[in-house]
Amino acid sequence: MRRRPADALGDTAPPADDLTVSPASSSDDGADAAEQPGRQAVWLRWRPSVVTGFVAWAAGLLAYFLVTAVAWLPTEGLESKAGPVPSTFGQLLQSWNHWDTVWYVIIADSGYEADSRSTAFFPLFPMAMRAANPLLPGGAFEAGLIVSALACLVALILVHRLATEMIGAEDARRTTVYLLAFPTAFYLVAAYNESLFVALALASLYNMRRGRWWWAAMFAGYASATRMAGVMLGAAFVYEYLRQRGFSFRMRQRLGLVLPWPTGFRLDRDALAVVLIPAGLGAYMLYCHQTFGNALQFLDAQKAWFRSGFTPPWTVIGDVVELIGSSDSIYHPDAVRNIVNLTTALAVLVLLVLALVGPWKLGADHAYLVIFAAIIILMPLSNPIHMHYPLSSTWRYALECTVAFMVLARMGRNVHFDRVYTTVMLALQGAMVIVFVQNNFVA
Repeated sequence: MRRRPADALGDTAPPADDLTVSPASSSDDGADAAEQPGRQAVWLRWRPSVVTGFVAWAAGLLAYFLVTAVAWLPTEGLESKAGPVPSTFGQLLQSWNHWDTVWYVIIADSGYEADSRSTAFFPLFPMAMRAANPLLPGGAFEAGLIVSALACLVALILVHRLATEMIGAEDARRTTVYLLAFPTAFYLVAAYNESLFVALALASLYNMRRGRWWWAAMFAGYASATRMAGVMLGAAFVYEYLRQRGFSFRMRQRLGLVLPWPTGFRLDRDALAVVLIPAGLGAYMLYCHQTFGNALQFLDAQKAWFRSGFTPPWTVIGDVVELIGSSDSIYHPDAVRNIVNLTTALAVLVLLVLALVGPWKLGADHAYLVIFAAIIILMPLSNPIHMHYPLSSTWRYALECTVAFMVLARMGRNVHFDRVYTTVMLALQGAMVIVFVQNNFVA
């Protein structure tokens, strides 16, 4: 079927047989949009996503400000790593300038040559900070906060739009809220690359869903310049492209053997778009080769954070369990980090299985989302930090597994689950914001 020309993130409403939508999908915007021409139809389809995303985003910003403002209450009269109580709004913002943010500011201000270890942090986010800095008040740090906040807004709109088309409007609202309620979701507005990566990945996944392969590959290419995991969008791209082209296996006799043989699908020039997906990573490798004489400098830099390559996930899980068991107390900060990261990794894997089978399954057309999310969560499970919390940052990476939040949204149709999830997750996130702004390690 030939499509009318469309922009990257919105086009005229497709024919009914052009896009498979779950029976629960929203009808309040779809029916109206089908009757309206051009831009009005696009706005009618996207309006619920923009409103939901904006409200969640604004509520999150307000919550992060209020929690930051009271973060010094628990340390009143005590020496704190965070330093003195801030006396201005600018000083209050500086309480978010910790950990990875410091590296991004260095890169934005001085480039990678200042410290070769900084190559562990991919370039697109600090490039955006540097580009925005002259246009905004403050320095590179403040620019990073604004870039992240805007990327967070885009990510929330996109996750709502994608979820609306795949699981319906009510579940999409819960998906958006559940994502922002997750304990590490504050990283989406910190000067980290998290929200930019999530926004780009969602833009790519949404365009895959729509069959706009060149747009999908372009956004994936930008994602691969934001984090190395962006190149893994290629697996989702290939699977979804073949699924939409009718790819299947049938048993055929070949060379005297009965073998599964691909059949019933066709390739076209859109398949060539896949070469754009590693473009961001390739450009960064070229830069590292020209600057440091080593195209894989960013991998060598990981050794500064005690990452040294592949380890079987089951070995990593066993090591984490052993560390938890040998701790003097399960309430020790390192034990807590190990517990929450291991629990998150295993819970996400279970949710990915439930996306395909069981009472909350989403359907086969969600499989490409599951493929991407599975790779995302298996990466830290197979490339651990060789120190006292091997799965560091895993519960931050869970933010990128948006299909897991869709499954949770299905489970949230039960009002008791909905209340328990939002209450517990928001309470934990408030505590984690205080830990973070007090200059302690969260993930």
